[in-house]
Amino acid sequence: MSSSHHEKKQPRSLQHRTPTANTKSPIATPPRAALGRSKIDHGDNASIKSVATVDSTAPPNGNEDSDGELESDRKKISELEKEVETMASEFERELTQLSHKVTNERESSQFWQQKHTALHQRFLDTDTSLRLLRSEVATLQTAQAANVERDREIKTRISSLMLDRDGFREAYHEAVKEVGEKEDEIAMLRNQVRGLKSWVSKGGRGGEEQVSDEAVAEGWGKLGNGLQNWVIVHFRRVKIDTSTATPETKTHLTTLLPNHASLPATCKIHLIQSLLSHLLLTHIFSAYFPGLPTPHAASLESLETYLSTFGPPETLNAWRAQTLSLLRRAPPESDALTSSLTAELNTLLHALTSLPSTPARDASLLPLLHSAITLTQLLRSQKARFEIHMPAIAASAGDATKGGDSMEFDPETMEDVGGSEDEGGEREVKLVVWPGVIKYGDENGERVDLRNVVCRVRVLCGEG
Repeated sequence: MSSSHHEKKQPRSLQHRTPTANTKSPIATPPRAALGRSKIDHGDNASIKSVATVDSTAPPNGNEDSDGELESDRKKISELEKEVETMASEFERELTQLSHKVTNERESSQFWQQKHTALHQRFLDTDTSLRLLRSEVATLQTAQAANVERDREIKTRISSLMLDRDGFREAYHEAVKEVGEKEDEIAMLRNQVRGLKSWVSKGGRGGEEQVSDEAVAEGWGKLGNGLQNWVIVHFRRVKIDTSTATPETKTHLTTLLPNHASLPATCKIHLIQSLLSHLLLTHIFSAYFPGLPTPHAASLESLETYLSTFGPPETLNAWRAQTLSLLRRAPPESDALTSSLTAELNTLLHALTSLPSTPARDASLLPLLHSAITLTQLLRSQKARFEIHMPAIAASAGDATKGGDSMEFDPETMEDVGGSEDEGGEREVKLVVWPGVIKYGDENGERVDLRNVVCRVRVLCGEG
């Protein structure tokens, strides 16, 4: 009877394992349950084998051995039932957790659905408010259109009153202008008289006081640093691009800076400062006396050339110093010179950077241009001859494929702004940033064979 009971239990265990082995449950089996299942499978197989062995080998009269084996089988069956209970509890726990997750997800879904409903309701309220506002705007526009005619009449009356006021104001300004012109004429005559008195009084002492080399170097350095700061403030973030410039502007730019296209983008500050230096050299530094009308300057230069054939250089230097010292009284074309120079510079800078000019930028440049004119006039009125030295770079310099002659760095007259002045080896000058000043003769205009580099030329070098 025990043997028959075992045979009834065996199909149930096999029936319990079959779906587990052949189908995948939607709920993942926990590790502990899987371990229990493997133990059950192993125990069932062992029990089946043991029962088969007992049935095949047991003699008909071996009741005692059969009872022992049946007792062992009952223990195994009890263990298997415990394992099954453990697995069932594990599955029940997993099912409970999944039920909680489903509940949480359902609550989240309900929350977001309520959120969407609230936002949709807010959208509807906003849309209603927008429609009301549009209706109010339409009403206001209608009222405004009705008031246009009345406003036009009021403006007409105001315009007539303003015309009367402008007429009175213009007459007043004309009177003030006439008074101002008379006062300016009086002041100019006084300055001329004062200048003549000063020139006459200083004529016996050899003219105005001559400036030292240190004062010239200090003034020249301040002017160069001021122009460099102006370039940095207004052009530190621009990009060099000449694609939109006109052919005439490109030709002018190439004339001033022949090798500007071969310079890297990192040299933009030095490139713009070099462009400004070349314009100053053309219009101010190379002029006989900047600010003086061109016909008068040409006449004085021709007269100086003519007088140089009648006496020694010392006498000619003294004559030039006394004559030009008299002209250092705000020449009438200084403002015209600065205006034309500013306009030309803005045209080239717009072609080079595509950045339009502004009144603030022009206003900050104007004092620097006046300083350049004043300093050049001071150098021209000295007995010693000061030369503003700015060597020119050939168009193909630095490009071996074009066969151009390069300019080598001269430490006696040049200063490398790139910071490589102390490095050894030959270096090629890529760009002349700011001119230098060379003095010929002494403070009295004598010893004209003397040569002194007062300020070195600022250049940007590259490897030769």
